[in-house]
Amino acid sequence: MTTSKTILFFIFIVLFFFIVAGCKPIHQSKGEENPDLIIYCENGILGPVMEIVQAFEDSTSLHVSIQNDCAGNLNSLIHYRREADIFIPDSREAINNILLTSPELITDSVYLGTQTLVFIVRRGNPSRLTGSMESLTNPENGVILANPESSSLGASSGTLLKKHLLYDKVMNSVLFLTPDSRSLVRNIAAEQASIAIAWESDYLTNSIRKHLDTLSIQSSFKNFPALAVMLNTGNNKKNARNFLEELKQESSQKIFEKYGIRKSL
Repeated sequence: MTTSKTILFFIFIVLFFFIVAGCKPIHQSKGEENPDLIIYCENGILGPVMEIVQAFEDSTSLHVSIQNDCAGNLNSLIHYRREADIFIPDSREAINNILLTSPELITDSVYLGTQTLVFIVRRGNPSRLTGSMESLTNPENGVILANPESSSLGASSGTLLKKHLLYDKVMNSVLFLTPDSRSLVRNIAAEQASIAIAWESDYLTNSIRKHLDTLSIQSSFKNFPALAVMLNTGNNKKNARNFLEELKQESSQKIFEKYGIRKSL
């Protein structure tokens, strides 16, 4: 191996382990080192999942660990750590990636509802933007998007743009790409950009939504199914199946609806 290739390989390994080491569970029962269920959950759907997990723990006395991150990192961790029992990304886009490369990892699934893409703008919409897809093609509007390579939001946004034959035009004029929905919403609130595509659930979940408004996107391609899948990498299969049943309950459906994730539109 040449010196330059050796250096590049070393940098890749360091960065990978930095990502893995930096991914800490956002929710884990105090003092519980061996949880009864391990859930990998993407950031954009974390709000309702945490509420449902809390109810599940209260009713079963089980201890659940939630690892949250963008879909790209979680997908890597699923293969590297091989510990996750349940994977819940923002939309099916991330699950499709697993089905393409490692379909044997998925053993069961539950449909949670439909995620809806919206435009996020500054409070009061000072730029007087509309829900037209064409508003994304004007560089003066200051567009930012989630990265299609790292998050379900980015992948779904890319699909929406492609349906309208705007992908290349918008991607060539976008101010910058964010890793996931969290940093995207923060940048709009901080007035680093004027408009972004985000999940409705991002707006309803985020504590800084008082600085933001949403615009309904004028498109029939803005809705994407959200699913939870059971993985064969985990060791808690019985608890995982029980949690999938919990997700089917009416009480869980109401929680998802509160965050804009609906089974009927």
